[in-house]
Amino acid sequence: MPPRCKPVWDKVIFVDWHGVLSRDPFWLSILHNSDHPLHSQLTDTTEVLFQDESLIHDWMRGDVSAHQILDSLDIEPDDSFPSDYLRRKLVEDCQLMQVNQRLVQILREIRQQGIGIVLATDNMDCFQEALQDANAQRPLTTQSVEGATVSFRQVAQLFDEVLCSCSQRVLKRENPERFYGNWLSEHALEFEDALLLDDLGVNCSAFQRAGGNAIQITDQLSDNDLSLLKTQIQNWSQEHCQRSLRQ
Repeated sequence: MPPRCKPVWDKVIFVDWHGVLSRDPFWLSILHNSDHPLHSQLTDTTEVLFQDESLIHDWMRGDVSAHQILDSLDIEPDDSFPSDYLRRKLVEDCQLMQVNQRLVQILREIRQQGIGIVLATDNMDCFQEALQDANAQRPLTTQSVEGATVSFRQVAQLFDEVLCSCSQRVLKRENPERFYGNWLSEHALEFEDALLLDDLGVNCSAFQRAGGNAIQITDQLSDNDLSLLKTQIQNWSQEHCQRSLRQ
C-alpha cells in the first residue's frame, strides 16, 4: 500500500471485517459452486482446516504463511489447473466477498465528518495481499462509489488505514496495546479517542479494558439495528467532543 500523509483526527473508528462487514469465506468461487471440480475436496478440507484453532491463529498472527497452509492441504488439482491455482484463488476470491452495504454507507457518512475509519482485522496474509491489490488500483471516483452494489475494491478504498493481525503479529484479544497502541500513538490519539465495531465479545471486552469504547455487532443487523448503530456512533462522537471541551 503506498504511503499516505497522516491525516489529523481527534477520534477514530476501528472496524472488524469477518462477521461485521462480510461473512464470505476464502475460495468462495469454489466453495459456493457445487459444480466446480474441486468443490467437494476443498469443502471437506477447509472444514477440517478451520477447526484447527491453533493453526488458524498462527496463520492470522503471521507465524504461518498461506504457502505453508496450502502445502499442508491434502488437495492435488489435476493437470487442467495451473500449479498456483489454489494460491491465486485464495487472494482473488477476496475480491468477490459480499459486504454489508448499509454499514458501509454509514461508515462513509461518518468518515465525511472527519472521523478516521480504520480496518482492524484478525486476518491472514492472503487477505492483506488482496487489500493491497485493491488499493494499488486507481482510486474510484465519487460517482462510481455511489452505486447500488458495493465491491471489495470500494470498501478497501474506504479505509484510511489497515491494521491486520498478520502484520501486527498478535490477535486483537491477546494484546490491544500492541495491536492498536502504536497506530494510536503515531496519530496522537489515545484509546479513549477510539471506538471498535466487532462481532466478538472477547475483542470488545479487551478493547474496553485498554480504555476504548466498543460496540458488538454482526453482519446480520436489521435495518432497525443499523439505524440504532448509527445513533450509537453519533452519540459516542458527541460525548467525545463534549469530553474534549471539558478538558
